Amino acid sequence: MKKTLTKFLAGIIAAGLLAGCSGNGGGAATPAPAASSGTEQTAEATTPAAPAETKDAITILKEMPEASNLIEPTGTKKGNVTMGPDSDKKTMVATGAMTFETLDPFYTNGVEARRIGAAWSEPMWNTALGSPDDVSSIVKDWTVSEDGYTVDWELYDNIYDFEGNHITAADLQWFYDKYCEQRTLANIKSFVATGEYTGQMVLNYRNYPGFLSRSAASIVAISQAEYEKDPERFRSDPVGTGPYHCIKFASGNSATFEQTYKYWGDRENVPLHLRANVDVIRYDVILEQQQIQTALETNTIQVYDIQASTAEDFIKNGKVKVWKFPTSWPVVFILNSTAGGMFENNPDFRKAIAYAIDYDAVCMSATKGTGNPMPTFGSESLVGYQKEWEKDGNHAYYDVELAKEYLKKAGIEPGTVTLRTITNSGSDLLVVVQACLAEIGVGMDIQLQDEVQFLVNRFSANLNEWDMCFYGTVPNGFIMTSFYNLFNIEAYNFGAIYGAKDQELHDLMIDALYDQTPEKISKVYFNHLDKMYYIPLYQTSNWVGAYEKIEQPVADLSWKVYPQSCYFADDYDVYYEG
Repeated sequence: MKKTLTKFLAGIIAAGLLAGCSGNGGGAATPAPAASSGTEQTAEATTPAAPAETKDAITILKEMPEASNLIEPTGTKKGNVTMGPDSDKKTMVATGAMTFETLDPFYTNGVEARRIGAAWSEPMWNTALGSPDDVSSIVKDWTVSEDGYTVDWELYDNIYDFEGNHITAADLQWFYDKYCEQRTLANIKSFVATGEYTGQMVLNYRNYPGFLSRSAASIVAISQAEYEKDPERFRSDPVGTGPYHCIKFASGNSATFEQTYKYWGDRENVPLHLRANVDVIRYDVILEQQQIQTALETNTIQVYDIQASTAEDFIKNGKVKVWKFPTSWPVVFILNSTAGGMFENNPDFRKAIAYAIDYDAVCMSATKGTGNPMPTFGSESLVGYQKEWEKDGNHAYYDVELAKEYLKKAGIEPGTVTLRTITNSGSDLLVVVQACLAEIGVGMDIQLQDEVQFLVNRFSANLNEWDMCFYGTVPNGFIMTSFYNLFNIEAYNFGAIYGAKDQELHDLMIDALYDQTPEKISKVYFNHLDKMYYIPLYQTSNWVGAYEKIEQPVADLSWKVYPQSCYFADDYDVYYEG
């Protein structure tokens, strides 16, 4: 079955017969390949080169133990460089595929706006590069109560924005109060200043490593007096405490930031990947892949997330450096284990399904060959991942005969059951899984639902209206965040999505969440492995096109694409021309 199905899929993909599909019923969709650029390539004319070797951020830092001293800001800190064609202001241009209308932090929306905000504003906490730990440029010290719900914090007493306004705890409380007039911060119960530089934050959920950077990500250090003096200014020229300030803004199209050269803070306190290492950063919105390709080839932009088909063109013509990264959005197959369902208290049936699936064929169908099968959980792109999980015997793999043995142990006769699968996409992937299960005598009923139906039903395992469901987890770069989403029985729409409400697994997850030692994380993993509530299927790949002197973009660790790219832009010769 394996060789026949995989070769068949490879053939029809090569022939261009498979339609684009996400293979992911409700999580992160895998984009279909972009249309051809129109540039004809002949087999004789070029020899495809392999993409640049990619190292994860943790490896890079280990290889550069003195990295914090290697790269200094490239421009003059005195601010006396000239503007125009003769400028020596080194520049980084990054791009995005979503428009933005304003820079005002009270009215921005989405990932693109937050990427831009990373240039000029500083949140209370960030996440350390390649680590789940919280770090801060503006919070000097903080303590967490024994129960994990109360955080007492102290600011540095010398925080200034680039107009010279002194930032105190009252400014942060004002920001929180005003922000909550428009929206909610679901992780924070209360936020108050208790002194000139001190305050207290009460959480709705117990704190764990990396949680503060997410719970307070939207709270940034700006001056209340400066904002209230001219709120309209913050739409296109916000006054912040970060190392950059906006010098040009076109709503929906572009934003350009220049170093202030009078940044208030101690550079050593700024997270390594967030330091200002180029003078000017510009953020352009480019929606068409052909325009992106042209801009990268001509060095109009220096870094961009590209699609697999565009990456292939770049590799062939050699004009752009190409990087390939595994994404940290694992796609899994949820088996509904709620009371009264087919999988309740039947791990042997779950294992039968796991061993019946041809992971290579599934991945090929879903990602058109650009992803990786995932018979174990995640990859090294996720903080907390352990290489030992990949050893033989530690995970499910494709074995039809073993699948049949587990089906027999589960007490199920071939041909007697049909599993209901809900999806929001007409996916070839589902047909592949259907064919795999047919090999062991299990039927599969594919139910295509509209988006609203699907989003409601996939979180309703307790209603027993489906038996299997694709799901893209959202770990934000951390293994334990994904485990929390899957195994937290206190939140049905998250941890109980698979219906089991397994107290033992929940307790192991909670214990590991607040400690995050490899031993405790492994206990969660192997407990789940034995019970098989969900089946890891595949992981897609991110492709990044970059200017040749960018030594290594940091992909998929954070949305702060500007400073990440700037950090790896040493020996750089792109200059601002006004």
